[in-house]
Amino acid sequence: MRVLLFSLAVREALGACHDITDCASCLAHKTLFVHDCYFCGVDLACHAVGSAVSPCTPSMADDQCISLASLSHCASNDADMCSAMTGLDPKQIHIAVAGRTGMRVAWKTEASTTCQLSAQTGVSTVAGVTERVKNYIEGYGYHHVAMLRDLVPGATYQYTISCGGHSSTPRSFEVAPSGLTSYTALVVADMGYGQKGNAEQSRRMMEELKESTRLTIHAGDVGYADDSFFHALDPCNGEFCYEAVYDKYMGWVENMTDNKPYMVGPGNHEAECHSPYCLGSTSHREALSNFSAYNTRWAMPSSESKGVLNMWYSFDYGSVHYVAANTETDYDSAPEQGKGPVSPSGSFAPSGAYLEWLEADLRAASENRQETPWIVVFGHRTWLQNAADGCDTEVGTAHADLFEKYGVDLYIAGHKHAYHRFLPLNGNSATPMVVTGGAGCDEGHSNIPDIKGTANDWDYFTLASDYEVGTLEVTPSKLVWKAYNS
Repeated sequence: MRVLLFSLAVREALGACHDITDCASCLAHKTLFVHDCYFCGVDLACHAVGSAVSPCTPSMADDQCISLASLSHCASNDADMCSAMTGLDPKQIHIAVAGRTGMRVAWKTEASTTCQLSAQTGVSTVAGVTERVKNYIEGYGYHHVAMLRDLVPGATYQYTISCGGHSSTPRSFEVAPSGLTSYTALVVADMGYGQKGNAEQSRRMMEELKESTRLTIHAGDVGYADDSFFHALDPCNGEFCYEAVYDKYMGWVENMTDNKPYMVGPGNHEAECHSPYCLGSTSHREALSNFSAYNTRWAMPSSESKGVLNMWYSFDYGSVHYVAANTETDYDSAPEQGKGPVSPSGSFAPSGAYLEWLEADLRAASENRQETPWIVVFGHRTWLQNAADGCDTEVGTAHADLFEKYGVDLYIAGHKHAYHRFLPLNGNSATPMVVTGGAGCDEGHSNIPDIKGTANDWDYFTLASDYEVGTLEVTPSKLVWKAYNS
C-alpha cells in the first residue's frame, strides 16, 4: 500500500427469523399455505402472504409479531426473533459531535413509535432528549434524533435506544477530549454504496483505519442515492431505488457511524432525486427536492454553531476548529442554486446570510488559536482543478478570500473523482488544499492522468487510477495529511 503524505508545520444480524437468506432462494421458495415470498435486503426478512399463517411484515400488516406455525417457512417459532419485522427496531444508527460536551444520535424505524435514548459511564446515567421524529416521504420510515448533553470530555459512554419495547444492542462512543489533544480523523468524499458503487475497496480501507481514528469527515456526496437507478448489478428488487440505496448505505457504514462521530457536508448528489421514477412521480419528486433526505437523515451541530440544518455548521474537536462549508447553495451563482426538476435548490437563509455566518465563524476561530490552533474547512467543491477536469470558479469567488483572510490551515474537498494535492507557487499565500474524491461511486473516476508531482506544478499530485481515502493526523503543533490508495 502506498502512502502519500504532506505535513503543515504550525502556521505553515439481527439475522432474520426466516431461513431464507438471499433473493433467489426467497423468490423460488414455496411452502404449503405460503406464497408471494420476496427478499428485503434492508432487514434480511422475508415477507410472506398466506391464508394459514400471518407473520409480522415490513409493511406493518400485523400489529405485533406473531409466533409462526410449523407450516411456515420460518426456521424458528420464537416471536421475539421477529422483532425486526415489527418496524420498531432502531437501525442505521449514527452519531455526531454536538458541542464540546454533547453527542447527537440519529436512527431510523420503519414504524411510527416513541423511542428513548440513554447513555451510561460508570455509575452516571444520561437521558437523551428527543429533538425530532420525521418522515420526509410517506411509507418509507421515520427518522429520529436525540441529544445527549453535559457529557464528560474524554469519557467513554455506552448507550442504548429503546423503541416500543425493542432495544438496540448496546453501543459505545468516546466524547471529544478537552484541551490541545492529538488524534487522527478519517476523511472521505464522493463514496457510493457497495460493489456497483465501486466503493467496496474504500469501505474495507476505512475498516482497517477505524481503530486508529476518532471521527470521520465526509465532504459531500454520501451514498449516491440519486444515482440508484444506475444499479443494474445491484437491483432494488421492486423497492423504490432512492430510498433502498440510501437505507443500504446507512446500514453498510453503521459500524463506522454508531461508535464514532460521522460528520457530513452537502454535495450535489444530496440535492434531489432525478431518477426516471421520480421524474414521473410528482409526490416523490417533491418529497426529495432541495436536500430533504440529507437534512432529515443526518443531524449535525448547526444549533450549537449558529449554522443552518446540515448545510453549514462548525465544531471543535481537540486542537481543531472544523467548519463545514456549503459550496452548493446560498451565494451568488452557487452551482445547485436554481437547479432541480421541481423547484430551485437552496435559499436556506436570507440572501448573504451564509457568507456572513462563515466570516463570523472564521473570525472567531482565528481569535481563539490558543484553544484550537488549527482551522480546517471541508466542503464539497474546490475552485482549483486540473484544467482537463474543469473547475467551479464561483466557489472560489465566494470562499477563497475569506479562507486566506482568516488563515484557514487546510481546505478539504471532493466532487472531482480523483485525489489532488495542490501546491501554492511563487510565494502565493493560497490556502493549502486537497481533493479526496476518489472513494468510488457509480459514476467512476475522473478521466485525467496521474501526476507524480514537480515543484513547479500547482496540481502537484493527482491519482485517478485507483481508489483513495484520507486521514488527518492532528497535534497541537502539526497537521499531517495522508492519502491511502485503497
